[in-house]
Amino acid sequence: MILLETERLILRELDLSDSSLIYKYSIERTMKEELPDQVYENENEAQKVIEFLNAKYQTNPQSYPLVYGVALKTTNTLIGHVGLSEISDGIEIGYAIDMSDQGNGFATEAVGAFTTWAKNNLGVSSIYGIVKASNKGSQKVLSNNHFILIKEEVKNSCFCQYDIEPE
Repeated sequence: MILLETERLILRELDLSDSSLIYKYSIERTMKEELPDQVYENENEAQKVIEFLNAKYQTNPQSYPLVYGVALKTTNTLIGHVGLSEISDGIEIGYAIDMSDQGNGFATEAVGAFTTWAKNNLGVSSIYGIVKASNKGSQKVLSNNHFILIKEEVKNSCFCQYDIEPE
């Protein structure tokens, strides 16, 4: 099922046929560095995560974690994901684009569309983005989508916390 479309992207439910790409993307260097909890041991583990998310789409589609695949509109090829998760302070946005497609503005486009959708459809008024201080690309994705830096702190590494600007 398609959640929404942008100029170049489709945000859609993940499908079991995405398992091999989800696994492939999970073992890329940037995933290992930035999102180590989303690195899978094998394709079977990626499939189990997709099965979990599929069950959520069917039973409680507006509960967290809420994760959708990011696919190119022209080919429907999965290139990453975007999602919302609960954290102690509220709701956090997470996203990743495969390394070969980074630098094309896809994360910015996906995050912008998804945060607008979440605010309009879930009543989410505050969305946090938490990134490593060294991850300038991810910080740019957030700032391009009107997130503002609210604090920096040291936890194993330096993290920057952003919140989306109120409209």
